[in-house]
Amino acid sequence: MNWKSLKTTVWSLIVVGGASVVAACGGPSSVSPGVSPELKHSWEVNFNRGDVAAVVALYAPDADLVMSGSETAKGTAAIQSVVEAMIKSGAKVHIGASQNVGAGDIAYVYGTYTVLDRGGGAETERGSYVEVWRRLDGVWKITLDVNAAGPAVSSAPAAPVEPLAPVAPVAPK
Repeated sequence: MNWKSLKTTVWSLIVVGGASVVAACGGPSSVSPGVSPELKHSWEVNFNRGDVAAVVALYAPDADLVMSGSETAKGTAAIQSVVEAMIKSGAKVHIGASQNVGAGDIAYVYGTYTVLDRGGGAETERGSYVEVWRRLDGVWKITLDVNAAGPAVSSAPAAPVEPLAPVAPVAPK
């Protein structure tokens, strides 16, 4: 096979593959919100109330919870253990949702979160997350929850930054 026929074959596969993807996405159009805002907000409300069972009930039985610096929690028992430990720490959370889009029986929610120390005082962590929700037997459940912590929040004042010394011009050679 020469270069020209290989190039034509590759482009044909790309066009056919792309058309197949578009056809497969031809189902229901996307809607926003995908998951009701009240259901999404219930994670934060139940967590801050200390209701482990209500938080865990939002997850599908085979869900994955992925958090920065931790092993993936797979399934109800592992997710319950993680949520229980977080609640026992006394931390409180605030969760925003900047995107909440769904199509048919699947939706995603994306936003930022803030973790506050015991009693909701000082901010100890902030980051972003994405959740994939699926409607299973008519009920929305989280099937994948990925959290990415941002830079550590420090309570100490930032050290002053020294200005850079001027650089002498370099003479052309």
